[in-house]
Parts: sequence; structure tokens; C-alpha cells
Amino acid sequence: MMRLPAGDSVVEMIELARHADQPVLLAGRHGVGKSSLFEEAARRQGIDIIVRDLSLMEPVDLIGIPRINDDGRTEYHPPSFLPCKGEGLLVIEELNRCPRYVQVPCLQLLTDRRLNDYALPPGWLPCAAINDGEQYLVDELDDALTSRFVQVRIEPDSTAWATWARHPGNVHDKIVDFVEQSPGVFDDPQSNPRAWTYASNLLKSWEELRSGDDALAVALAGVVGETWAVAFLEYYGTNAARPLQPQEITEDYLTHRGQFLNWINDTRLDLVSASLDSLQKHLQRQRDYEAVAHDPEAKRNVEQFLFDLPPDLRRLARGWLKDRGFHELKVPRKSRL
Repeated sequence: MMRLPAGDSVVEMIELARHADQPVLLAGRHGVGKSSLFEEAARRQGIDIIVRDLSLMEPVDLIGIPRINDDGRTEYHPPSFLPCKGEGLLVIEELNRCPRYVQVPCLQLLTDRRLNDYALPPGWLPCAAINDGEQYLVDELDDALTSRFVQVRIEPDSTAWATWARHPGNVHDKIVDFVEQSPGVFDDPQSNPRAWTYASNLLKSWEELRSGDDALAVALAGVVGETWAVAFLEYYGTNAARPLQPQEITEDYLTHRGQFLNWINDTRLDLVSASLDSLQKHLQRQRDYEAVAHDPEAKRNVEQFLFDLPPDLRRLARGWLKDRGFHELKVPRKSRL
């Protein structure tokens, strides 16, 4: 199964699959944002979306209520949530965590787009989302059925999540800053993107109510785990600086250069290294690299940033660019700038 980081690449893939009328199956750990990716794809295309959790359903919730018509034949009245017009994504969650007798009719709907007397209207794409991994009690889906889907395994990605999270009103700035500079923050299943969104809600409410510190500590530990809650509270309490973000480097590095050089002088190499890591994650997508390489101002900003790095990090950056064939960006020698 193809693996993709949760972010724009998945949204674009869903858009492509819908254009090709090919059903999509997203798999991954809980909390990585599978439902949110479907919602974002629907929003960008200006279409509707219907999401249902199959683990909460009985067969009648899909098949509908039977009745005898005037001809003495049985017909089914489909449930009201199934669409009868328009365009959109019909997303079924927990496909592999429900009884077989519920799964079978749902698979018919997802793959054949029919269920008894009901037919999914043209313009609607059937999709599914499942949790997978050894920590889940799930059933294996039949290969003959899953082969009808575009199958993608979603991996949590802190950079992509932070891009979404920085939209006004989405996530508390301190939460985003902490996640961005915490390598491995999404490796722990409990410390997942959804959990940190919940942590943001708790932090915002705590700042409004000004409850006791213990209340915040307990609440955060309840969503992201005790280890990560303690680490965040230490960061939050010290009002720590955050690394430079990719856009701050590519678009406006000279404004931030003084601060960056101060970090180097003060041996704040954690912030220096995290800033370089943030830039590299941004550039590793080919189109983002080309956008910088072909924009004279952005290219100048990035090369000035690379020039300012300490010697060991400058060597690492030079090797990183060479390994990826990114020859249009240079790490200037000290005699150049």
C-alpha cells in the first residue's frame, strides 16, 4: 500500500481519484486526520461530504426498511443519509471494525454503488477510511474488494499539520510551535494530530478560565499522554523561542537574520538545527523546491540562510542538496557572500 504524509498530496490524490471516478480507501492510525483529509478535498472541490461510522450501524441502517408495494413485491426505503442528488464524497469509516453482517452490504454499496433498490447518484464517489496496525482489533478486508479502491496509507506529518494548524482559529500558536520543534512527536500513537488539536482546545479554555495549573496538566496528559504533556508545559512555561518557519526563510529571511545569528552566537543550536530541518522538509517536495529555485528573491534568501549556518550544519545542508539532485540551490562558500 502506498504511503503518503497527511497533507496536500493526499487531498490532491482524492481530487484526482474523484475525477477518474475511482473509489478511495485511506488507512492509518487513529487521529492522523483521515476524515479531515476527505473534508478538505470536498471543500476544495465545492462538493458535499457525508461521513458515517459503520461500527455504530446495523444492517437495516444501510439496507433500509422493507415494505410490500402495490404489486405485492418487497421494496426497500433507503436511509435518509444516502444522497439522492448533487455531487460529493460518501465516506464510510471503521469498515474493518464492524460485524461481517454489516460489512457485506456496505462493501456492495462502496464497490457496486448499489444496495437493493438504491443506486448512488452519478457525481458521488464512495470512499472508506480504516484504522490499521497491530494495536487494533480489526478484520482483514478481502483483497478482491480492496483492489477496487485507490489504497493509501496515511502517515502523520508535523509539517503538513502545522501548515493547516496555523490558519487563524485552528490551533493555539504555542501548540503549533511546540509540535514543529519536537522530532518524533507523532511517533507515539497517543500523541497524534487529533490529540494535539484537542490539547489546543483545552489550552485555550484554560487561558480564558485561568483554572489551576494541575487541572491543565491532568487534562493535557489525558489527550497526549503524560510524557508529552510535561514536555509541553515546560516549553509553555518558559515561553521558549521557536525555530524559523520555511516561509520566514524563503520570503523574509533578512528580517529574521539578526535573531538567527544571535542563536548561533548564544549556541542555541537546537533552534538553528530545527530551522534547517523545517526548511528541508519544505523543500523536499519537488514543486516547493522548484518554486524557491526559480524565484530570485527566495533563492537569495535561502542561500543567505545556508551561508549563515555553522560549518557542520553547512556541510550537512550541502550534502543534503547534492543527494537529492537539487543543484540549482547552492550552499555558498564563505568567500561568496
